[in-house]
Amino acid sequence: MKQFDKHADAYEAIRAKISYPEKLYNMLANQSPARDAALDIGCGNGVSTFRLREYFKFVEGQDLGANLIEHAKKSYPEVSFSVSTGENLKSDRKFNLVTSATSFYWMNRDAVLPLIANVLTANGIFCAYKYDFPIVYGPIRKIIENDLAMRWSRHRDDRLIDFDDTLQKIENSGSFCDAERFILSNIIELTPQQVALFFLSTSYVTRFVDAEGGPEYANDFIQKVCSATTQDKVYVNFDIHGFKARKK
Repeated sequence: MKQFDKHADAYEAIRAKISYPEKLYNMLANQSPARDAALDIGCGNGVSTFRLREYFKFVEGQDLGANLIEHAKKSYPEVSFSVSTGENLKSDRKFNLVTSATSFYWMNRDAVLPLIANVLTANGIFCAYKYDFPIVYGPIRKIIENDLAMRWSRHRDDRLIDFDDTLQKIENSGSFCDAERFILSNIIELTPQQVALFFLSTSYVTRFVDAEGGPEYANDFIQKVCSATTQDKVYVNFDIHGFKARKK
């Protein structure tokens, strides 16, 4: 997530407005063999990591972005955070649950999966989850779809477009059983400005702004989105697409 690290302030501000549903964490906690410890890898600014604190006695987050980790430490002092890549994952502690919110498909998954298994307790759960591409309802949707097609698409990483073969990689790793893909419905209300800021914080729009659009594009995009509707709130579909499995 290096592309987010240099925009840590904007990333933190808008991502804090967009939350994973409580039913996700409740499901993972209920399926965990115990609730002693949970680890979140690729934790970013710790928004998702902190949600595990309600269910587990000890929670740790790791990310390669030093700026993001500094934000996380300040925001959630009751959670342990450190700078580390998934490919260098190691710990003296064993975890009942290891999660990766949004970040797993940026990692070398074949290399990381055995390391995850090494830090899990017997029958421990691993879960990688992310938002599907958001669907914005109402007139703003046309703006998003147009800019995606005409501007952003050439800057989207192949991993955001290709078929997600995480389930197959988990099964082929030989370290897990009961692997499955799941989807959780998740509708969020945002202001038009928050919708614009969300897309400006994504990897592909960040790349477009840096390479082509420039700072003026960001300001114009916010104004265009906000002018497209008279509604104070906009419904956005942020369905959760996830993979989970149990350590053998």
